[in-house]
Amino acid sequence: MLSVKQEKNGIHVAKVGVKGLRMTIYIYIYLIDDCLIDTGPSRSGKYIIPYLQQNRFDQVILTHHHEDHTGQAAWIQQNKNVPLYIHEKGKAICEESGNYPYYRKMYWGKREAFQAQKLHDVLETKNHTFEVIHTPGHAEDHVVLFDKNNGFLFSGDLYILRRPTNIWGFENMNGIINSIKKVMPLDFESLYCYHAGAIPDGKKRLKQKLEYLEELKGKTVAYNQQGMTEKEIVKQLSLKRNILSYWSFGAYSPLNLVRSLLEEEE
Repeated sequence: MLSVKQEKNGIHVAKVGVKGLRMTIYIYIYLIDDCLIDTGPSRSGKYIIPYLQQNRFDQVILTHHHEDHTGQAAWIQQNKNVPLYIHEKGKAICEESGNYPYYRKMYWGKREAFQAQKLHDVLETKNHTFEVIHTPGHAEDHVVLFDKNNGFLFSGDLYILRRPTNIWGFENMNGIINSIKKVMPLDFESLYCYHAGAIPDGKKRLKQKLEYLEELKGKTVAYNQQGMTEKEIVKQLSLKRNILSYWSFGAYSPLNLVRSLLEEEE
């Protein structure tokens, strides 16, 4: 199912629940002025494509290349004839069909190849000007969009959860910590998250996530210096596997979180 809600600043929010094995993951597609931000997964096409057909937009901004964000990009390119933009580190990835594990294909669907243009540092829409900020960690090509004049942030997957206990093996937690630090000085209150929707006190929540990760990193490093193994640290921190961890055969796990926090910063 897809539901649409209009937020302040003229932002239209399309919410889709993607169901899998004993779980539902929500995604939020944003339409502001003539600009669509992220496209949703291909598996939800029966809900998303009618929405795309009914709404006019002249450009598509992709916060990063992951298949849940870019799954409808090829359909848009073939049927809407509008430009798609992504950070330069994601361009080559998108030019090939999505190469990722089968359990992700089962959940999100297959991401077809498409051509995206390089996303520049400033994004203009009819009524808004956004600063495009590179925020690697969740993905190397991840960006957020900051509207200085209206004080809000499209955060992609930078936030998602305030206290994550499981992460994907490809995520770099030191990168995420540094990216949150990069955006914290910006003057905004609300943020629009791809998996959590509109968050009025978004800056406060992002600050809480940063504080949690920095505290967790401090404890993880200390336990490691005491000679604990990664698995012992997971147990000491009481980090539990969730259903997505079992469904992905451990590709999403607390162990990945500990390992990433122990990696040396680049």
